[in-house]
Amino acid sequence: MKKIIKSFSLILFFFALSISAQSNKPVIGVGEIQTTIGGNPLTYAQMLETALSQTNKFEIIERARMDDLLGEQALAAGGLTQGSGQIGGLSGVDYLVYGTITKLGKEGEAVSFGGIGGGSSKTTMSVDIKVVDARTGSVRISKTVERTAKGAMAISLGDIQTANEEADPLGEVQRMTANAVASLIAQEIFPIKIINVAKGQAYVNYGPPNVYPGLYLKVVELGGGFVDPDTGETLGAEETYIGAIKITDSKSKFSIGTILEGSLSNGMIASVLDKKDGKKAESGYRKVCKKAKNCLDATFKKKY
Repeated sequence: MKKIIKSFSLILFFFALSISAQSNKPVIGVGEIQTTIGGNPLTYAQMLETALSQTNKFEIIERARMDDLLGEQALAAGGLTQGSGQIGGLSGVDYLVYGTITKLGKEGEAVSFGGIGGGSSKTTMSVDIKVVDARTGSVRISKTVERTAKGAMAISLGDIQTANEEADPLGEVQRMTANAVASLIAQEIFPIKIINVAKGQAYVNYGPPNVYPGLYLKVVELGGGFVDPDTGETLGAEETYIGAIKITDSKSKFSIGTILEGSLSNGMIASVLDKKDGKKAESGYRKVCKKAKNCLDATFKKKY
């Protein structure tokens, strides 16, 4: 009986820890998404909410509740997106996301030679995003994100024509852009971090769509910060390259990767590594791995 009570107490303890961890997540809401090219941006706003939820870093405030909060304080979207300080001390929400879709459409390429024709299309979306700190009214993030999805392929030979149409290229590129924006926001506020190192593998605190198999990450150590002498704003920090990881498996809330080089430890910060540099690190790892008796001994330090 005592064992049962003890086990039940442990379950309650870990459940309490889980609830506590969830309550520490900042609350974020997607505000008005505008467009300069026509159409209804509501679908994109919904995709962005889903993508932000999938980062597992935020609690998403319901749209109706957020509209009520903004209405109570008579806050205009124009003032928010311009960072004019009209918002401040808004209860129940930490960050508000606003955006403007500036590009969304198809572009085609055609080639013809000796009566044989072919062509392909691509769909591009560009969106300007601003993330506002609801407590201070300041703009935390202001960036442009653009993504392109490959579309239909078509071939013609005389009277014979074939085509491979995407089911919904516009929907695909909107989803890609929403995932990219959500990753940007999450990683600006919560950088990718190593949470475990074991047997030549490193675990990081992000899962898909932010981190996925095949992605290369560079691990760095942050030094002193750079401060703008005019505004006093911290512009960045010195980065010392430590090593590289190639992600091989992604779970819902974390990912696992092979350590290509470097001596890594828990708490180190990682960011996306250029594919060219990543392949270079992987090539070096494979060469050393072939010579080593055990691939666990193949990791090494290197600076680009």
